[in-house]
Amino acid sequence: MAQKLYPMTVRILLPSLLLLASCAHAPSAGPDSGQKHESAGTPALARYPVPAMHTKISATTLANGLEVYVIPRPDLPLVSFRIGLRAGSAEDPQGKGGTASLAASLLERGTKNRDALAIFRTIDGSGGSLEASAGRDMTTVSGDSLSTETPVLLSLASEMISSPTFPEAEFSQKKANFMASLIDAESHPGPRGTNLFYRLLFGHGPYGHPATGTADSVSGITRQDLVDFVAARYRPDRAVLVLAGDLTPTEGFTLARRYFGQWKPATSAAPPANRPSSLFPRAGVYLIDKPELRQSTVFYGTTGIARKDPSFYNALVFNMILGASNTSTLTHVIRQKMGLVYYIHTGLDAERYPGPFLVNFQTHAPNTGKVLTEMDSLLDASTKSPPSSEKVEEVKNELVGGFPFLMNTTPKLASLLLVVWSDRLGLTYFTDYPDQVRQVTPATALAAGQSLLRGKSFVTVIVGPKKTLDKIGIKGQPEPKAF
Repeated sequence: MAQKLYPMTVRILLPSLLLLASCAHAPSAGPDSGQKHESAGTPALARYPVPAMHTKISATTLANGLEVYVIPRPDLPLVSFRIGLRAGSAEDPQGKGGTASLAASLLERGTKNRDALAIFRTIDGSGGSLEASAGRDMTTVSGDSLSTETPVLLSLASEMISSPTFPEAEFSQKKANFMASLIDAESHPGPRGTNLFYRLLFGHGPYGHPATGTADSVSGITRQDLVDFVAARYRPDRAVLVLAGDLTPTEGFTLARRYFGQWKPATSAAPPANRPSSLFPRAGVYLIDKPELRQSTVFYGTTGIARKDPSFYNALVFNMILGASNTSTLTHVIRQKMGLVYYIHTGLDAERYPGPFLVNFQTHAPNTGKVLTEMDSLLDASTKSPPSSEKVEEVKNELVGGFPFLMNTTPKLASLLLVVWSDRLGLTYFTDYPDQVRQVTPATALAAGQSLLRGKSFVTVIVGPKKTLDKIGIKGQPEPKAF
Protein backbone atom coordinates (compact mmCIF):
# COMPACT_ATOMS: atom_id res chain seq x y z
CA MET A 1 0.00 0.00 0.00
CA ALA A 2 1.05 3.60 -0.61
CA GLN A 3 1.13 4.33 3.12
CA LYS A 4 4.22 2.12 3.56
CA LEU A 5 6.47 3.28 0.79
CA TYR A 6 9.02 5.46 2.54
CA PRO A 7 10.74 4.09 5.68
CA MET A 8 12.57 7.38 6.20
CA THR A 9 12.61 9.93 8.97
CA VAL A 10 9.28 11.35 10.08
CA ARG A 11 10.02 14.64 8.39
CA ILE A 12 10.14 12.96 5.00
CA LEU A 13 7.56 10.29 5.68
CA LEU A 14 4.41 12.09 6.80
CA PRO A 15 4.06 14.57 3.91
CA SER A 16 4.83 11.82 1.40
CA LEU A 17 2.02 9.66 2.73
CA LEU A 18 -0.51 12.42 2.67
CA LEU A 19 0.33 13.77 -0.77
CA LEU A 20 -0.86 10.54 -2.41
CA ALA A 21 -4.38 11.33 -1.27
CA SER A 22 -4.77 14.83 -2.66
CA CYS A 23 -6.35 16.28 -5.77
CA ALA A 24 -5.01 18.78 -8.29
CA HIS A 25 -8.16 20.77 -8.98
CA ALA A 26 -10.24 23.33 -7.17
CA PRO A 27 -14.03 22.84 -6.98
CA SER A 28 -15.74 23.40 -10.29
CA ALA A 29 -18.82 25.53 -10.66
CA GLY A 30 -22.15 24.38 -11.98
CA PRO A 31 -24.54 21.53 -11.31
CA ASP A 32 -21.88 18.82 -11.35
CA SER A 33 -20.13 20.34 -8.32
CA GLY A 34 -22.99 19.38 -6.03
CA GLN A 35 -23.50 22.95 -4.83
CA LYS A 36 -26.80 23.78 -3.14
CA HIS A 37 -27.38 27.31 -1.96
CA GLU A 38 -29.58 27.97 1.02
CA SER A 39 -32.19 30.70 1.13
CA ALA A 40 -31.18 34.35 1.30
CA GLY A 41 -29.81 35.46 4.65
CA THR A 42 -28.14 32.14 5.49
CA PRO A 43 -24.59 31.05 4.70
CA ALA A 44 -24.14 29.37 1.34
CA LEU A 45 -23.76 25.62 1.60
CA ALA A 46 -22.03 23.27 -0.80
CA ARG A 47 -22.05 19.48 -0.89
CA TYR A 48 -19.49 17.22 -2.50
CA PRO A 49 -19.73 13.43 -2.90
CA VAL A 50 -17.26 10.98 -1.36
CA PRO A 51 -18.07 7.88 -3.42
CA ALA A 52 -15.60 5.57 -1.71
CA MET A 53 -17.22 6.23 1.67
CA HIS A 54 -20.83 6.53 0.49
CA THR A 55 -21.22 9.95 2.07
CA LYS A 56 -20.97 13.65 1.22
CA ILE A 57 -19.04 16.62 2.52
CA SER A 58 -21.17 19.63 3.44
CA ALA A 59 -19.28 22.91 3.53
CA THR A 60 -19.93 26.48 4.57
CA THR A 61 -18.04 29.55 5.80
CA LEU A 62 -18.94 31.39 8.99
CA ALA A 63 -19.20 35.17 9.14
CA ASN A 64 -15.72 35.42 10.70
CA GLY A 65 -14.17 33.56 7.76
CA LEU A 66 -13.83 30.11 9.34
CA GLU A 67 -14.40 27.34 6.80
CA VAL A 68 -16.42 24.39 8.11
CA TYR A 69 -16.65 20.90 6.60
CA VAL A 70 -19.00 18.23 7.94
CA ILE A 71 -18.77 14.58 6.88
CA PRO A 72 -21.57 12.36 8.27
CA ARG A 73 -20.55 8.78 9.12
CA PRO A 74 -23.21 7.50 11.52
CA ASP A 75 -22.02 3.89 11.73
CA LEU A 76 -20.40 4.43 15.17
CA PRO A 77 -21.24 6.97 17.93
CA LEU A 78 -17.90 8.74 17.42
CA VAL A 79 -16.81 12.13 16.11
CA SER A 80 -13.36 13.18 14.95
CA PHE A 81 -12.68 16.87 14.48
CA ARG A 82 -9.65 18.65 13.11
CA ILE A 83 -8.87 22.35 13.28
CA GLY A 84 -6.31 23.50 10.73
CA LEU A 85 -4.50 26.84 10.94
CA ARG A 86 -2.24 28.26 8.26
CA ALA A 87 0.50 28.63 10.85
CA GLY A 88 3.10 25.95 10.22
CA SER A 89 6.87 26.04 10.45
CA ALA A 90 7.01 27.54 6.94
CA GLU A 91 5.94 30.77 8.67
CA ASP A 92 8.42 30.63 11.53
CA PRO A 93 10.18 34.00 12.05
CA GLN A 94 13.57 34.21 10.37
CA GLY A 95 16.21 32.56 12.54
CA LYS A 96 13.66 31.16 14.99
CA GLY A 97 12.78 27.82 13.48
CA GLY A 98 10.56 25.81 15.80
CA THR A 99 8.31 28.71 16.82
CA ALA A 100 5.15 27.17 15.35
CA SER A 101 5.93 23.76 16.82
CA LEU A 102 6.73 25.13 20.28
CA ALA A 103 3.56 27.23 20.29
CA ALA A 104 1.40 24.24 19.32
CA SER A 105 2.95 22.07 22.02
CA LEU A 106 1.91 24.62 24.66
CA LEU A 107 -1.72 25.07 23.65
CA GLU A 108 -2.77 22.45 26.21
CA ARG A 109 -0.79 24.14 28.99
CA GLY A 110 -3.06 27.06 29.68
CA THR A 111 -5.89 29.24 28.34
CA LYS A 112 -7.57 32.36 29.60
CA ASN A 113 -10.10 30.25 31.52
CA ARG A 114 -8.19 27.06 32.41
CA ASP A 115 -4.76 26.04 33.62
CA ALA A 116 -2.96 22.89 32.49
CA LEU A 117 -4.48 20.71 35.21
CA ALA A 118 -8.02 21.81 34.37
CA ILE A 119 -7.36 21.15 30.68
CA PHE A 120 -6.07 17.64 31.31
CA ARG A 121 -8.98 16.85 33.61
CA THR A 122 -11.45 18.00 30.98
CA ILE A 123 -9.84 15.80 28.33
CA ASP A 124 -9.64 12.78 30.62
CA GLY A 125 -13.21 13.26 31.79
CA SER A 126 -14.47 13.23 28.21
CA GLY A 127 -12.96 9.83 27.54
CA GLY A 128 -11.57 11.22 24.30
CA SER A 129 -8.34 12.81 23.11
CA LEU A 130 -7.25 16.31 22.19
CA GLU A 131 -3.81 17.32 21.00
CA ALA A 132 -2.03 19.94 18.94
CA SER A 133 0.99 19.85 16.66
CA ALA A 134 2.60 21.89 13.90
CA GLY A 135 3.92 20.68 10.56
CA ARG A 136 5.50 22.64 7.77
CA ASP A 137 2.32 24.21 6.36
CA MET A 138 -0.20 23.96 9.16
CA THR A 139 -0.86 23.81 12.88
CA THR A 140 -3.43 21.14 13.71
CA VAL A 141 -5.66 20.62 16.74
CA SER A 142 -7.06 17.07 16.67
CA GLY A 143 -9.93 15.73 18.75
CA ASP A 144 -11.64 12.33 18.90
CA SER A 145 -14.49 11.41 21.23
CA LEU A 146 -17.89 9.88 21.67
CA SER A 147 -20.40 12.06 19.85
CA THR A 148 -22.03 12.99 23.19
CA GLU A 149 -18.70 14.43 24.42
CA THR A 150 -17.84 16.36 21.27
CA PRO A 151 -19.20 19.70 22.63
CA VAL A 152 -16.90 19.40 25.66
CA LEU A 153 -13.77 19.03 23.55
CA LEU A 154 -14.84 21.61 20.96
CA SER A 155 -15.34 24.15 23.72
CA LEU A 156 -11.85 23.44 25.04
CA ALA A 157 -10.29 23.48 21.57
CA SER A 158 -11.82 26.88 20.84
CA GLU A 159 -10.19 28.26 23.99
CA MET A 160 -6.83 26.73 23.11
CA ILE A 161 -6.62 28.48 19.74
CA SER A 162 -8.28 31.78 20.65
CA SER A 163 -6.85 32.51 24.13
CA PRO A 164 -3.67 30.54 24.89
CA THR A 165 -1.61 32.03 27.73
CA PHE A 166 1.77 30.27 27.43
CA PRO A 167 2.54 30.29 31.18
CA GLU A 168 6.18 31.18 31.78
CA ALA A 169 6.99 28.04 33.79
CA GLU A 170 5.38 25.78 31.21
CA PHE A 171 7.18 27.62 28.40
CA SER A 172 10.59 27.24 30.04
CA GLN A 173 10.11 23.54 30.70
CA LYS A 174 8.81 22.77 27.22
CA LYS A 175 11.60 24.76 25.58
CA ALA A 176 14.21 22.84 27.58
CA ASN A 177 12.60 19.54 26.54
CA PHE A 178 12.63 20.61 22.90
CA MET A 179 16.30 21.49 23.02
CA ALA A 180 17.26 18.22 24.74
CA SER A 181 15.38 16.22 22.11
CA LEU A 182 16.94 18.19 19.24
CA ILE A 183 20.44 17.76 20.62
CA ASP A 184 19.86 14.01 20.88
CA ALA A 185 18.52 13.86 17.31
CA GLU A 186 21.74 15.38 16.01
CA SER A 187 23.56 12.16 16.96
CA HIS A 188 21.43 10.06 14.60
CA PRO A 189 22.22 9.81 10.86
CA GLY A 190 18.61 10.13 9.67
CA PRO A 191 17.63 13.44 11.29
CA ARG A 192 21.13 14.89 10.87
CA GLY A 193 21.28 14.12 7.16
CA THR A 194 17.67 15.10 6.48
CA ASN A 195 18.08 18.49 8.13
CA LEU A 196 21.25 19.31 6.20
CA PHE A 197 19.72 18.13 2.92
CA TYR A 198 16.73 20.45 3.31
CA ARG A 199 18.95 23.34 4.40
CA LEU A 200 21.19 22.94 1.36
CA LEU A 201 18.22 22.61 -0.96
CA PHE A 202 15.98 25.40 0.37
CA GLY A 203 18.24 27.71 2.37
CA HIS A 204 16.19 30.31 4.21
CA GLY A 205 12.97 29.37 2.42
CA PRO A 206 9.94 27.94 4.23
CA TYR A 207 11.16 24.34 4.03
CA GLY A 208 14.82 25.05 4.80
CA HIS A 209 14.63 24.11 8.48
CA PRO A 210 13.00 21.22 10.37
CA ALA A 211 9.50 21.85 11.69
CA THR A 212 10.76 21.47 15.25
CA GLY A 213 13.68 23.80 14.62
CA THR A 214 17.23 23.15 15.73
CA ALA A 215 18.81 23.45 19.15
CA ASP A 216 20.36 26.78 18.11
CA SER A 217 17.15 28.26 16.69
CA VAL A 218 14.95 27.12 19.60
CA SER A 219 17.40 28.56 22.12
CA GLY A 220 16.60 32.05 20.81
CA ILE A 221 12.80 31.74 21.00
CA THR A 222 11.09 33.77 23.73
CA ARG A 223 7.63 33.52 25.18
CA GLN A 224 6.79 36.82 23.46
CA ASP A 225 7.71 35.26 20.12
CA LEU A 226 4.95 32.70 20.66
CA VAL A 227 2.45 35.38 21.67
CA ASP A 228 3.26 37.42 18.56
CA PHE A 229 3.17 34.38 16.28
CA VAL A 230 -0.27 33.31 17.48
CA ALA A 231 -1.66 36.85 17.39
CA ALA A 232 -0.67 37.23 13.75
CA ARG A 233 -1.51 33.76 12.42
CA TYR A 234 -4.19 32.08 14.54
CA ARG A 235 -7.13 33.65 12.75
CA PRO A 236 -10.54 32.29 11.74
CA ASP A 237 -10.06 33.56 8.19
CA ARG A 238 -6.91 31.39 7.97
CA ALA A 239 -8.50 28.30 9.51
CA VAL A 240 -10.82 25.36 8.91
CA LEU A 241 -12.90 23.10 11.15
CA VAL A 242 -13.52 19.53 9.94
CA LEU A 243 -16.16 17.43 11.73
CA ALA A 244 -16.50 13.78 10.72
CA GLY A 245 -18.61 11.05 12.27
CA ASP A 246 -21.94 10.61 14.00
CA LEU A 247 -23.56 13.97 13.30
CA THR A 248 -25.62 15.63 10.59
CA PRO A 249 -24.50 18.70 8.63
CA THR A 250 -27.01 20.82 10.57
CA GLU A 251 -25.64 19.56 13.90
CA GLY A 252 -22.07 20.16 12.76
CA PHE A 253 -22.71 23.72 11.62
CA THR A 254 -24.56 24.45 14.86
CA LEU A 255 -21.56 23.27 16.89
CA ALA A 256 -19.22 25.35 14.74
CA ARG A 257 -21.23 28.53 15.25
CA ARG A 258 -21.65 27.89 18.98
CA TYR A 259 -17.98 27.37 19.77
CA PHE A 260 -16.18 29.26 17.03
CA GLY A 261 -18.65 31.87 15.76
CA GLN A 262 -17.40 34.55 18.17
CA TRP A 263 -13.72 33.90 17.47
CA LYS A 264 -12.03 37.06 16.26
CA PRO A 265 -8.38 37.56 15.32
CA ALA A 266 -6.22 39.11 18.02
CA THR A 267 -4.95 41.71 15.58
CA SER A 268 -6.38 43.29 12.46
CA ALA A 269 -2.97 43.33 10.79
CA ALA A 270 -2.39 40.72 8.11
CA PRO A 271 0.37 38.17 8.78
CA PRO A 272 3.77 39.00 7.30
CA ALA A 273 4.33 37.85 3.74
CA ASN A 274 6.00 34.47 3.46
CA ARG A 275 9.53 34.02 2.18
CA PRO A 276 10.25 32.59 -1.27
CA SER A 277 9.93 28.81 -1.36
CA SER A 278 13.47 28.20 -2.57
CA LEU A 279 16.63 30.31 -2.47
CA PHE A 280 19.03 27.55 -3.45
CA PRO A 281 19.93 24.63 -4.08
CA ARG A 282 23.56 24.67 -3.02
CA ALA A 283 24.61 21.78 -5.25
CA GLY A 284 27.48 19.44 -4.45
CA VAL A 285 28.51 16.56 -2.22
CA TYR A 286 28.55 17.14 1.53
CA LEU A 287 29.89 14.77 4.16
CA ILE A 288 28.95 14.48 7.81
CA ASP A 289 31.71 12.43 9.41
CA LYS A 290 30.49 9.72 11.78
CA PRO A 291 33.62 7.62 12.40
CA GLU A 292 31.80 5.22 14.71
CA LEU A 293 29.51 4.02 11.91
CA ARG A 294 30.03 1.19 9.45
CA GLN A 295 27.18 2.34 7.20
CA SER A 296 26.58 5.35 4.99
CA THR A 297 23.19 7.03 4.94
CA VAL A 298 22.74 9.06 1.76
CA PHE A 299 20.27 11.77 0.74
CA TYR A 300 20.39 12.75 -2.93
CA GLY A 301 17.97 15.04 -4.70
CA THR A 302 16.84 18.31 -6.15
CA THR A 303 13.91 20.71 -6.06
CA GLY A 304 10.63 19.11 -7.05
CA ILE A 305 7.10 20.37 -7.56
CA ALA A 306 4.23 21.76 -5.51
CA ARG A 307 1.16 19.63 -4.93
CA LYS A 308 -0.96 21.74 -7.28
CA ASP A 309 1.49 21.39 -10.17
CA PRO A 310 -0.44 20.13 -13.24
CA SER A 311 2.15 17.37 -13.69
CA PHE A 312 1.70 15.96 -10.20
CA TYR A 313 -0.16 12.75 -11.04
CA ASN A 314 2.24 11.94 -13.85
CA ALA A 315 5.19 12.62 -11.55
CA LEU A 316 3.56 10.46 -8.87
CA VAL A 317 3.35 7.46 -11.19
CA PHE A 318 6.91 8.06 -12.44
CA ASN A 319 8.17 8.21 -8.85
CA MET A 320 6.34 5.02 -7.87
CA ILE A 321 7.88 3.12 -10.77
CA LEU A 322 11.37 4.50 -10.16
CA GLY A 323 11.75 4.07 -6.42
CA ALA A 324 8.66 4.52 -4.26
CA SER A 325 7.28 1.00 -4.17
CA ASN A 326 8.47 -2.45 -3.18
CA THR A 327 8.68 -3.44 -6.86
CA SER A 328 10.35 -0.23 -8.05
CA THR A 329 13.34 -0.14 -10.38
CA LEU A 330 15.85 1.03 -7.78
CA THR A 331 14.75 -1.54 -5.22
CA HIS A 332 14.70 -4.38 -7.75
CA VAL A 333 18.13 -3.67 -9.23
CA ILE A 334 20.22 -2.22 -6.39
CA ARG A 335 18.75 -4.05 -3.41
CA GLN A 336 17.33 -7.32 -4.70
CA LYS A 337 19.65 -8.16 -7.63
CA MET A 338 22.91 -6.50 -6.55
CA GLY A 339 22.41 -6.72 -2.78
CA LEU A 340 24.16 -3.40 -2.19
CA VAL A 341 21.75 -1.57 0.13
CA TYR A 342 19.69 -2.13 3.24
CA TYR A 343 17.00 0.02 1.61
CA ILE A 344 16.65 2.52 -1.22
CA HIS A 345 13.61 4.68 -1.85
CA THR A 346 12.59 7.82 -3.70
CA GLY A 347 10.29 10.50 -2.35
CA LEU A 348 8.24 13.16 -4.14
CA ASP A 349 7.56 15.55 -1.29
CA ALA A 350 4.99 17.87 -2.88
CA GLU A 351 3.06 20.19 -0.58
CA ARG A 352 1.83 23.79 -0.69
CA TYR A 353 5.30 24.82 -1.89
CA PRO A 354 7.64 22.68 -4.00
CA GLY A 355 9.44 20.13 -1.88
CA PRO A 356 12.29 17.88 -2.98
CA PHE A 357 12.58 14.93 -5.25
CA LEU A 358 14.75 12.68 -3.11
CA VAL A 359 16.61 9.38 -3.23
CA ASN A 360 17.46 8.01 0.22
CA PHE A 361 19.47 4.86 0.86
CA GLN A 362 21.66 3.17 3.45
CA THR A 363 24.54 0.88 2.58
CA HIS A 364 27.73 -0.67 3.97
CA ALA A 365 30.13 2.27 3.76
CA PRO A 366 32.64 0.66 1.31
CA ASN A 367 29.76 0.14 -1.16
CA THR A 368 28.71 3.81 -1.22
CA GLY A 369 30.45 4.61 -4.51
CA LYS A 370 29.01 1.57 -6.26
CA VAL A 371 25.49 2.48 -5.19
CA LEU A 372 25.85 6.10 -6.31
CA THR A 373 27.16 5.02 -9.71
CA GLU A 374 24.37 2.50 -10.29
CA MET A 375 21.75 4.95 -8.99
CA ASP A 376 22.92 7.65 -11.41
CA SER A 377 22.76 5.17 -14.29
CA LEU A 378 19.21 4.11 -13.43
CA LEU A 379 18.03 7.70 -12.98
CA ASP A 380 19.48 8.63 -16.36
CA ALA A 381 17.86 5.63 -18.03
CA SER A 382 14.48 6.47 -16.51
CA THR A 383 14.40 9.74 -18.48
CA LYS A 384 15.36 8.27 -21.86
CA SER A 385 12.48 5.91 -22.56
CA PRO A 386 8.95 5.60 -21.23
CA PRO A 387 8.06 2.90 -18.72
CA SER A 388 6.15 -0.07 -20.02
CA SER A 389 2.39 0.14 -20.36
CA GLU A 390 2.09 -2.88 -18.07
CA LYS A 391 4.07 -1.18 -15.30
CA VAL A 392 2.12 2.04 -15.61
CA GLU A 393 -1.18 0.17 -15.37
CA GLU A 394 0.09 -1.81 -12.37
CA VAL A 395 0.98 1.38 -10.49
CA LYS A 396 -2.25 3.11 -11.46
CA ASN A 397 -4.25 0.13 -10.18
CA GLU A 398 -2.27 0.19 -6.94
CA LEU A 399 -2.97 3.89 -6.39
CA VAL A 400 -6.66 3.72 -7.26
CA GLY A 401 -7.17 0.46 -5.38
CA GLY A 402 -5.46 1.82 -2.28
CA PHE A 403 -7.36 5.09 -2.38
CA PRO A 404 -10.26 4.05 -0.06
CA PHE A 405 -7.78 2.83 2.56
CA LEU A 406 -6.53 6.39 2.99
CA MET A 407 -9.89 7.25 4.55
CA ASN A 408 -11.29 3.98 5.89
CA THR A 409 -11.61 5.35 9.43
CA THR A 410 -13.21 8.57 10.58
CA PRO A 411 -9.97 10.03 12.01
CA LYS A 412 -8.12 9.29 8.75
CA LEU A 413 -10.89 10.86 6.68
CA ALA A 414 -10.89 14.03 8.81
CA SER A 415 -7.10 14.30 8.68
CA LEU A 416 -7.04 13.71 4.93
CA LEU A 417 -9.55 16.46 4.30
CA LEU A 418 -7.38 18.79 6.35
CA VAL A 419 -4.47 18.18 3.97
CA VAL A 420 -6.73 18.87 0.98
CA TRP A 421 -7.66 22.20 2.60
CA SER A 422 -4.07 23.07 3.50
CA ASP A 423 -2.81 22.55 -0.03
CA ARG A 424 -5.84 24.40 -1.50
CA LEU A 425 -6.79 21.40 -3.64
CA GLY A 426 -10.57 21.64 -3.61
CA LEU A 427 -13.34 19.37 -2.37
CA THR A 428 -13.80 17.65 -5.71
CA TYR A 429 -10.69 15.71 -4.68
CA PHE A 430 -12.67 12.59 -3.80
CA THR A 431 -13.97 12.18 -7.35
CA ASP A 432 -11.04 13.72 -9.24
CA TYR A 433 -8.24 11.66 -7.69
CA PRO A 434 -9.06 8.31 -9.38
CA ASP A 435 -9.85 10.04 -12.66
CA GLN A 436 -6.54 11.94 -12.69
CA VAL A 437 -4.53 8.81 -11.91
CA ARG A 438 -6.25 6.84 -14.68
CA GLN A 439 -5.31 9.50 -17.27
CA VAL A 440 -1.56 8.93 -16.78
CA THR A 441 0.17 7.28 -19.76
CA PRO A 442 3.74 6.05 -20.27
CA ALA A 443 4.47 9.17 -22.32
CA THR A 444 3.14 11.61 -19.74
CA ALA A 445 4.95 9.79 -16.92
CA LEU A 446 8.20 10.04 -18.88
CA ALA A 447 7.68 13.75 -19.53
CA ALA A 448 7.13 14.35 -15.81
CA GLY A 449 10.29 12.42 -14.97
CA GLN A 450 12.31 14.39 -17.47
CA SER A 451 11.04 17.64 -15.96
CA LEU A 452 11.98 16.45 -12.47
CA LEU A 453 15.49 15.22 -13.27
CA ARG A 454 16.94 16.78 -16.41
CA GLY A 455 19.03 19.95 -16.28
CA LYS A 456 18.74 20.22 -12.49
CA SER A 457 21.30 20.88 -9.76
CA PHE A 458 21.58 18.05 -7.23
CA VAL A 459 22.52 17.97 -3.57
CA THR A 460 24.17 14.90 -2.05
CA VAL A 461 24.48 14.47 1.72
CA ILE A 462 26.41 11.47 3.04
CA VAL A 463 26.44 10.59 6.73
CA GLY A 464 29.16 8.03 7.38
CA PRO A 465 32.79 7.31 8.27
CA LYS A 466 35.03 9.76 6.41
CA LYS A 467 38.10 7.54 6.68
CA THR A 468 36.37 4.67 4.88
CA LEU A 469 34.83 6.96 2.26
CA ASP A 470 38.22 8.57 1.57
CA LYS A 471 39.66 5.14 0.78
CA ILE A 472 37.08 4.54 -1.96
CA GLY A 473 37.57 8.00 -3.46
CA ILE A 474 34.47 9.76 -2.17
CA LYS A 475 35.24 13.32 -1.16
CA GLY A 476 32.69 15.71 0.27
CA GLN A 477 32.55 19.23 1.55
CA PRO A 478 32.12 19.64 5.28
CA GLU A 479 28.74 20.66 6.64
CA PRO A 480 28.33 24.47 6.29
CA LYS A 481 27.88 26.11 9.66
CA ALA A 482 25.73 28.93 8.33
CA PHE A 483 24.47 30.43 5.08
